[in-house]
Parts: sequence; C-alpha cells; structure tokens
Amino acid sequence: MTRVVVTGLGVISPLGHDCCANWEALRAGKSGTGPVTLFDATGYQSQVAGEVKDFDPAKYMDRKEARRADRFTQFAFVAAHEALRQSGYDTASGDGTDVAVVIGTAIGGITTLMAEYDTLKAKGPGRVSPFVVPKMMLNAAGGQVSIQYGLRGPNFAVATACASANNAMGEAFNLIRRGVADVMVTGGSEAALTPVGNAAFANMRALSERNDDPPRASRPFDRDRDGFVMGEGAGIVVLEEYEHAKARGA
Repeated sequence: MTRVVVTGLGVISPLGHDCCANWEALRAGKSGTGPVTLFDATGYQSQVAGEVKDFDPAKYMDRKEARRADRFTQFAFVAAHEALRQSGYDTASGDGTDVAVVIGTAIGGITTLMAEYDTLKAKGPGRVSPFVVPKMMLNAAGGQVSIQYGLRGPNFAVATACASANNAMGEAFNLIRRGVADVMVTGGSEAALTPVGNAAFANMRALSERNDDPPRASRPFDRDRDGFVMGEGAGIVVLEEYEHAKARGA
C-alpha cells in the first residue's frame, strides 16, 4: 500500500508568521486573540478576534502580485513558501506535472468582495477593480502558489465550511495514494474578518462576547463558554509519496 509522509510545514497565524514563532508562542501559552483592529468594531456584539498582526505581503511576494491577491491568498502563499522550503523539494527540478495543489477555504476572498462593494456604492460601477473575480475566487490561493512555483499537477479548491482544510488534505492524501501525484501542497487559508462576517455570526449567537478579556475569550471546553472567536491565517503541508521522498533524501 502506498505510504504518504509529511515533508514540509508552513503556517501564518495570530501567533506568528512561521512555524518556529507559532511553536514558541504555543509553548509559552500565549493567546492570539485580541481586540478587533481590522475594522471599527464599536457597537458590535463581539469585538474580539484572532488577527494576523504586522503583516506585509510585499515581504514575501512581488508587490504587484500582492496588490492583486486577496488576504487569504497572501496567507496561503506565505505558508506554502515555508512548507516547500522546509521540505527541501526543488520545484525547478522537473516539469512540475507530478506536483499538485489542493488548498481549502470556507469563503475565499470575502475581504475583496466587501471592499469592492463599498467602492461600487461610493464611486459607481466604473471604479470597481477588474481584479475582483480572480482575487475572490476560492481557487485563487492554489492558483497563485502553482503559478509562482511552476506546479502543473491537478489544482483545485475544497470548500466545506470549517472542514475545508481537513478535507483538502484528505483529497491530497488520496491523490498520492492513487498515483495521480508524487507531491502535494495542501492545507487551508482563511481571511474572513469583515464587518458582515462578524455581525452575521454574532446574530447567530455563535461568537464570544467576552470583550473585556480577549485572550481568554476562546474556551470551547469551559462551562462558561459563550461562543467561538473568529480568526485568520493559513496552514500548509507538503505531502509526499514515501519512496519519492526517500529517494531524494527528504
């Protein structure tokens, strides 16, 4: 039976912009939850979230490409870059057809959609960006990663709400097991911290309203839990067929 192994990890989250930073923060018991700063949350029932702080996508990708990518795609790009680097896989060693990409997201580029809707209302249809569709579509993250690294294997997105990343990794695992690809770049990315998203979940009574104590707002197993905390970021892994990984000394 075909074995599948993990050869690379990449993450960007409210705890840090790479695996090491996240691991050290977790070991120290740090919380990534704080007051909402991405928009003015005054008057909102829930004013806490897990935001990725001090993020400049131009540090990781071409500035022009960064402007043409939604925040969720930028996160996926950063995490995929780290995962591929950690794996040691040389993406330029072949024609890229044996490397596939499956990245999950629940809602894709909703940040772009909301921003451009405001532009439409304020300035009219002529001022709406022509990049709205390629920025907001669910497979934009996987597409950007593939374009950057010349990965020409199967490429698609998985959208199954909160299970999107897990389902994406399951699909990636099966693609290797079936012999469709030797290497998979897979995981999930999300950047849905918007006024509409916050209000909608809050009106469902789904969000924590522990606004006076953000670091302790997320407490799913506590008898005094009052809802979840929205967060953002990306987690990407490189999956590889075992013999393929072994042959290259991974």
